[in-house]
Parts: sequence; C-alpha cells; structure tokens
Amino acid sequence: MARRSKAFGLAALVAVALTGAACGKSYTPASRASSPTASASGSITLQQGAGGFVFSPAELTVKQGDTITVTNVGTAAHTFTVSDQSIDITNDPGQSTGVTIDLPPGTYPFICRFHAQLGMKGTLTVAS
Repeated sequence: MARRSKAFGLAALVAVALTGAACGKSYTPASRASSPTASASGSITLQQGAGGFVFSPAELTVKQGDTITVTNVGTAAHTFTVSDQSIDITNDPGQSTGVTIDLPPGTYPFICRFHAQLGMKGTLTVAS
C-alpha cells in the first residue's frame, strides 16, 4: 500500500510540473505581426504564409541586435533568407524561430527561397 501511495504522489508531482512548464510558454499575439517597427523589448514577430505566399509585415524596421520571431502560420514550409548575410532559416507549418539581427545598419531584401517567384519577398531595415 505504501508503494502505491508513493507512486501516486510521484505521478501527481510530475503532472503538476509538466502543467506549470506548459503554462509558462510565451505567447505572441498575431496583432504584433502587423507592426512594422520593433517593440521596446527589441522583439518583433514576422509571419510567413499568412493569407498565402507572403510575409506579414513585408517591410519591417528593427534595431541592430533585435530579435525577430519568424512564425510560419501557413500550410507549407517557408524560409526567411537574407541573401549573402548568413541568415537562412526554414520553418515548417506551425514552427517559430528566433533570429537575432546583427547586421550593420542598412536596408536588406529578404525572401522565402521556396516561394520568391510567387512574390514572397520583403524588406528589412536595420537602424543603429
């Protein structure tokens, strides 16, 4: 009987720990994706595949060192690629990846390598 109580207690402890871990995950509302400028916290969400083969927003401005959370909300895999700048990530549907922008100030085109011919392109402006 004591073994059964210990096993039940351990199972309850594991369930509580897992529930707490799941509740602690961060959430970025979709409305943040429409803002073309980085927030005060230095983070912005860029959606891939929202309403087709597009980035939303297609033009965004960040400060050097900011992090962009690239989130695939579409039904196909997409890339976020800044050519010749060592930024090239692939997201499957539902996947998000954080990308720290350590580029010098300037303007950079970005594309989805899989769908650039369909117009999946944008412009990244890095401010100092």
